[in-house]
Amino acid sequence: MATKTGLPKDVRPADTSMIPPGILDSKKRKIYNPVQKNWAYIQKYGRETQGAYGIGTGSLQPGGENGAHWHGSYSETFTSLKGDVGVYSASRGKVTLQPGDSVTVKPGEVHYFFNDGDEEVEFQTKIEPAHEGFEKALYVMYGLARDGKGGNAGVANGLMDTAVICSMGDMWPGGMTGALVPLLKILGWWGRVSGKQKALVDKYWVGA
Repeated sequence: MATKTGLPKDVRPADTSMIPPGILDSKKRKIYNPVQKNWAYIQKYGRETQGAYGIGTGSLQPGGENGAHWHGSYSETFTSLKGDVGVYSASRGKVTLQPGDSVTVKPGEVHYFFNDGDEEVEFQTKIEPAHEGFEKALYVMYGLARDGKGGNAGVANGLMDTAVICSMGDMWPGGMTGALVPLLKILGWWGRVSGKQKALVDKYWVGA
């Protein structure tokens, strides 16, 4: 239940950075990436499920895909909602999900999703357990893209921004670029110590 400030009872006004922006304003549940020309909509933040899971939906343009990556602390389940959604995982290879089909990628497994069709597709992702850092990283990625700083793979142009996103969201590159993980972890640590991470979160999450 919210107080007169609009915040849940267990959150003080000074701690609004803890509140996902879409809880305070439902319009902020949907974010857009002009680089990839796709959108994401957060159906359930982890804070709304007591940390059990997080659910979102997203779109992907024809020919689009994100870079191969892995998550160390949570699984990710993909479900096609519209069109044929491609998902690659190290254990299954490439699979095509038709509407209603799902596939789960376990923690630590390299994966990516793609659209090799001629029309935009839509899909749902569910991460278990929830990971607020992932939610924040998503807002930062899309925010940087809107500011002209987003990379084609959906992360960021700048190495430090990329490191902060990877570290905060527990999303690490796979494949040949996986060799960069040790460097990204060091830079991610520096991003936390130097205040870079806080600045990004303040701008694109708190100030969404």
